[in-house]
Amino acid sequence: MAKSKKATANVDHFDPTELETKELLPSDTTPQDAFNDDTLADPEGAEARKSYNRGSLYPTYLLNDYQVNDKDELEYRPSAVDSILSLFDSKVDTHVPETISKAFQDDLDTLVAGTKVRLTVDAPTTGIQMMRETTTTWAEFASCIHDYANSRKSVARIDDMPDWLLEREQKMVDLGYKARLLRDACSESFDQFGLPGSYSLNRDYIRQAIENRLTRLAAWNTKKHKVSTAAKSMASAASGSTDVAIDNC
Repeated sequence: MAKSKKATANVDHFDPTELETKELLPSDTTPQDAFNDDTLADPEGAEARKSYNRGSLYPTYLLNDYQVNDKDELEYRPSAVDSILSLFDSKVDTHVPETISKAFQDDLDTLVAGTKVRLTVDAPTTGIQMMRETTTTWAEFASCIHDYANSRKSVARIDDMPDWLLEREQKMVDLGYKARLLRDACSESFDQFGLPGSYSLNRDYIRQAIENRLTRLAAWNTKKHKVSTAAKSMASAASGSTDVAIDNC
């Protein structure tokens, strides 16, 4: 028995009370590694928002239509162009609501009459300028629908719509009126333009106008946000009233 006790006495024992301990407190700063994007629920969005070596972050809402290139600059996503162009396709052959058709016809008659006066000198140039304005307006109209629909997603209820979104909705409606007015005026006046062929809105020109617009906005937002902004999160709740407003514009 004595031999057994001697062997046990030589065994080292771990005594936690002998360790130097200190109070565990959270760090005063949060490391960058603590911010992890949700790669399971939104893998494509997480990849798009990943900072890599960009040196700055843009507001999250911009990444719906833009991506950040190697120069830390925004450039439009091809998917944004396709989305806007599909909205153009859905509206190009539509007309204003019946409730304002009389006022529309009066405005159309006035515009055609004014165009006829302008066509007395250098009709082809005047006609080309008018068709270019029509193309640009339709691109703006479809883009405004797209922007309105995206912005509307950040508002949970129609009662909560801020003034700036209400103003965008009204601009969408007004652009639709103007776009159809110019389209119909060009159709009625084309035979006086002195140009060959017949008139119709050229989808390729519309695409180019959409791309030009997105390029300008990408440059503007890059200049505005590149230096300082932090990423923002947006609410995903949306209301069916968005579709109603778009259908009626």
